[in-house]
Amino acid sequence: MYFSGKTPSAIRTVLFDLDGTLIDNFRAIHRAYADVAQMLDLPAMSYQDVMNAVGGSIAVTIRRLIGEARADEAVQLYHQHFPSVMFEGLRVYDGVVDLLRALKEKNLRLAVYTNKELSSAQKLLDHLELTPWFDGIFGTVAVPWRKPDPHFTHYVLGRLGADAASTVMVGDSPFDIETARKGNLAAVYCVTTGSHSEEQLRPHQPDGIFPGFAELGATVFAAQNSSAPAVS
Repeated sequence: MYFSGKTPSAIRTVLFDLDGTLIDNFRAIHRAYADVAQMLDLPAMSYQDVMNAVGGSIAVTIRRLIGEARADEAVQLYHQHFPSVMFEGLRVYDGVVDLLRALKEKNLRLAVYTNKELSSAQKLLDHLELTPWFDGIFGTVAVPWRKPDPHFTHYVLGRLGADAASTVMVGDSPFDIETARKGNLAAVYCVTTGSHSEEQLRPHQPDGIFPGFAELGATVFAAQNSSAPAVS
């Protein structure tokens, strides 16, 4: 666990990444990519192969996994196939609901900010009964941008009526760190529940890296519902 000690004096808005941060959807994601590879008679993809490749967008991940030649075909197949497997193994990470409740009690604005397609993100959050916690859900396809494009961040802040100087980002990957920096957000904190370890995240210099939401909540937000002690 790492904490720089940086906590903005007035946090009013918290933007959360989705996959690997709030929810574990990796079993379904691996299943979808593996099934697409099988449909195209390509080599099998292991869970770790997919975990190492995710980040940025489906198109980026596909190209990392299979190269350029059949990428467009694979992306189309993925979009068609993912809805049929999207709830497989789906779960909310420990401590997420406790922290969301604590932040709402502090009257903070909360939003999901993801490179997942908006329609899929909404269905997953609805299925897990997480939607009511959020003041906004922002995903791709509905807009022309992807994280870490600052235009996307500015759009999200505008829709929320939020200010970058009082907004922090919580994510699990270098994409989230880059998103926060390019969007001039007040701080960015990472959890290692997703596809990147603390060792992988440290070179990107987030303001904190935590093993889960309990530690994040206690250290950054002084959340009463978090069971982990704050870093001294």
